[in-house]
Amino acid sequence: MTTNRIINGQLASLLARFRHVNSIAIVDGPFPTYPNVETVDLAVVLGLPSIPDVLTAILPHIEVSSVTMAAEFEAKVDAKIVGEYRKTISHLPLNIIAHEDFKVKVGQTLGIIHTGDNVPYSSVILNCG
Repeated sequence: MTTNRIINGQLASLLARFRHVNSIAIVDGPFPTYPNVETVDLAVVLGLPSIPDVLTAILPHIEVSSVTMAAEFEAKVDAKIVGEYRKTISHLPLNIIAHEDFKVKVGQTLGIIHTGDNVPYSSVILNCG
């Protein structure tokens, strides 16, 4: 029995395979699907779980070297919400790229964790090594 508190089997499997040079995307509810990338769907209803909820649950169990976000998050979302979301990843180096480039990178990830988050452009890519 696992002791890392991740009880979703598909999520635990994805995280176990997250190794050097891999990346995992954690995306908001309306984010498009990618048929050729494994997706762990955690969305319950719009807003649940949020991306910070998922980050808080998984970050203690994986090694992350940096986080990638879309520039539009800070440009188009209220500063208070940006601050709240960034608290969860404040200890990690942050790469900011255009949203169009972000969507391309999501298609190159090991897997996608789909949340119910309804904050636009709040998706993140976790990078290892």
